[in-house]
Parts: sequence; structure tokens; C-alpha cells
Amino acid sequence: MTFLKRFDCEFVTRFLIVDNKDVFRKPRSMTRIIHITDLHFWQLVKNPLLLFNKRILGNLNLLARRRRHVRQERAASFVELFNTLGAHALLIGGDLTTTATNAEYEMAVEFVNALARSGAPVYMTAGNHDMYTFESRRRRRFEKHFGDRLDDADKPRLSYLPGGAPLLILPTAAPNMLTSRGHITTAQMLEARRLIEEAPEGRLVVLAHYPVLPNPTAFHYGVTRPLFSSRRVRRILGDANRPILYLAGHVHVFSRTVDPRFPNLEQITTSALFYQKRHFPGGFT
Repeated sequence: MTFLKRFDCEFVTRFLIVDNKDVFRKPRSMTRIIHITDLHFWQLVKNPLLLFNKRILGNLNLLARRRRHVRQERAASFVELFNTLGAHALLIGGDLTTTATNAEYEMAVEFVNALARSGAPVYMTAGNHDMYTFESRRRRRFEKHFGDRLDDADKPRLSYLPGGAPLLILPTAAPNMLTSRGHITTAQMLEARRLIEEAPEGRLVVLAHYPVLPNPTAFHYGVTRPLFSSRRVRRILGDANRPILYLAGHVHVFSRTVDPRFPNLEQITTSALFYQKRHFPGGFT
């Protein structure tokens, strides 16, 4: 069952509520998982020493348009709303920052900690903006700030949601000089396959930043934005011979896609949480 409601005339909220009797073996049980992504907390960088890298492009983008679209002042009102939802788990799909500065990370940590005080366990992965520069990845800034929730952003990880449903956290982000393409190595794919085989039978939830399925009616990648080797990832998931719900972000729109080749694979992309842009409303799933 999917439904929409408005909050404060600002958020378009989307809940995906699934009857998980096949997973939890409780005929009347329901689980509520909230998926948020692409928070893009931002702060303009004034120190020129921090701009001798890709961050100068991100700073110019912030000045020109992104700061008008990402309404990060809504963070407090979302925390208020989240506390009323009775979520069993919170999944965060990456891009918590914009140019991966310490100041942006500190804003993101404060926000995530406020959500975690609801008592819902938090599971997360990194996005390309969280590894915006090679320097930020080299210094492992994501792990420095979120290491208590994800100790290695480059390593696939198998966790378990409340009730026992397996959750595969799949790393798909890596720094690059000019584009925003995602990347997953052969070693990461092999480890992901091993973890899928290790997971108990039944529905599997995958949390990643980049989509693996195209959706021409909802979003277009262009040549600089897709996940490199997405076809191989799609095949690994499709060949798993089990129901898979793949949750992604990156494209800033809500979409739902069932793989025509592997019908066991269903993908949901979620809107950027704080977005306010024509045809791209902010929201969560």
C-alpha cells in the first residue's frame, strides 16, 4: 500500500508499507522502514586552500543554484515528523554532504543523531558527494564521522533489520575528477554475491546510492551520472533467485521499477529529502 500526504505544505511524503509475513513469519505483522537520501547539507567554502580540487566546481554550483534548491533549514521539522512515524528502521542512501567538508559532515551527524534518538536503528551508505574529492576519501572522512554506523564505506556489509530481514549495504560511490559516475569493483561485487548467498532465505533489502535499473519515464542518467558496471550488479541480484528490494537515491526523484528481465528485482529510488525544485519535490519513502 502506498499513499501520499503533505507536511507543512513543504514535504511530499511517501510511505512504502509492506506486509512482511513471508520474512517475519508473523501473519499480521507490518514493518515500517523509512528511506531517506540525498540530504546534501551544504556550506559555502571560503578558504581558498580547500578549493584546489573538484570542490571549486561544487562551490560554484552552490552559488549558482543548489543552495536555492536544498532547503536544509527543514531538518528540524523533519526530525519532528520522523518522531511521529513509529519507524522500525531508518535507511540513509548517501549524499549526506555536498562537497564533503568537515563542516558539512558535522551538520549531517547532528541531524542523523537527532533522528536516531527516536530509537529506530540507523543503516547507511555513502554517496558520491560524501567522497567528493580524493582528499576526502583519502582521509576517510565518512568513516571519521559515521564510523560507529558504518566502519568501512568501501566494503559490502550484511546487516539484519528489526525482525530479522537481511539488509545488504552495497558501496557504489567513489571519487572522480569531473563526473558523478558511480563505481563498484570486481572484488566488491564478489563479496556482495558471497553475502547474498550467506543471507537467510526470503526477501532481501539492498541499500545503495546508485540505481542499477534505468527508468526513462522518471529520470535520465546522461553519460556522466550512472553506475559503472551496473549491468553486472543487476545480473548478480537477478540471479539470486529470491525477492530483492533495491533502494537507491542519486537521481533525486521517486520511482518504482520492476526489472523486466529479472522480475525478482524491484528498485525504488527516493526523492532528495530537502529538495524544493519544480518537478522534483523533496520527500522520503
